Amino acid sequence: MKLIEKYIVKQLLTSSFLLILLIISIFALSKSVQLIDLSLNRGLPFHFFLKLIIFSLPSIIPIILPIVLCLAVLFTYSRMKNDSELIVLESAGNSKLNLIKPVIFLGLVFSIVSIMFTNFLSPISNQNFRQLLYSIKNDYSSSLIEEGTFNTIGDSYTIFIKKRTNNGKLNNIFIHESKNKNKPTTLIAKNGSLVKTPYGTKILLENGNQHFFSKNNNKLSVLYFDEYLFNVGTDRKSEKKANWKTPSERNFRQLLNPDIKNGDDRNNLQAFRAEIIQRFSLPLNIITFSFLIVSFMISQKFLRSDNVYNNLKILGIIISLKTAFIICSNLAIRNNNLELINFFPSVLSLIIGIKIILSTKKVI
Repeated sequence: MKLIEKYIVKQLLTSSFLLILLIISIFALSKSVQLIDLSLNRGLPFHFFLKLIIFSLPSIIPIILPIVLCLAVLFTYSRMKNDSELIVLESAGNSKLNLIKPVIFLGLVFSIVSIMFTNFLSPISNQNFRQLLYSIKNDYSSSLIEEGTFNTIGDSYTIFIKKRTNNGKLNNIFIHESKNKNKPTTLIAKNGSLVKTPYGTKILLENGNQHFFSKNNNKLSVLYFDEYLFNVGTDRKSEKKANWKTPSERNFRQLLNPDIKNGDDRNNLQAFRAEIIQRFSLPLNIITFSFLIVSFMISQKFLRSDNVYNNLKILGIIISLKTAFIICSNLAIRNNNLELINFFPSVLSLIIGIKIILSTKKVI
């Protein structure tokens, strides 16, 4: 690698590293705003907050890498234009290939990293993320109940609490349980509190009554109590759904060999095929998208008055490419035998990039 190519790679790496840090920081901050109340005011352990962020990061890295490298190309080559570095390179007789090589090289490196994430790290982290959410919902569901609204938990419980305090005290509680369809139950209590147990957080109801309605004989029964310990359990249907692995949680071998006897697997065969293709099209996007951006940039004549306009056009191209990929990804999942459409944005970027290079002079 020539000295000038090493210099451009270093500039691209610096910009990419800063952009990744910025995006991850914004992502973590947005997550923290949602979870900080659960951690501080509702008794959810703080380590869950950290785990949720850590487990969600591997799945977004392959998605943001194409955008990161495209923006790094935009920032680096725009700065080199403004500092007249590209003009110096032009005078030195550097070809377009010399200027594109650093982007392709870094694109290949990022693509290898992306493949590691999409095929190894992301499936494991996605599975851990969903299992952790299920654990929170199962063990800490009563801690997550919001006051003043009807909270639906699973398929069997509806809970309303008029007021709750930071120390776990509850006022005016209404709970409707429909686990037994023929005998639904309603609990009404004046006061209550959240009780932490080894089996999760439960609700201790005080000074209330329990209503049983039997549909078999249309009879209503009422039971009055001083204290009642209520446990929000999970039903078998929710447990079965939690154990089933979504396409994003499966490794490559599991995607290739779904269990045809399993109804959920059988209904998601197209999603499995689309997921396989997407795990390779995402890394390919890094190379092709950045190739298109750098081809467009080095083909433009440098005019300071048009610099802002060209940068806006490049941002528009980046947004359009990412939007096209999202649309193709959704089409691939919903339509049988259309999984290869995931490669369309990459192929289109490559064709346009080559056309731009061939339509300009060989030397800048």
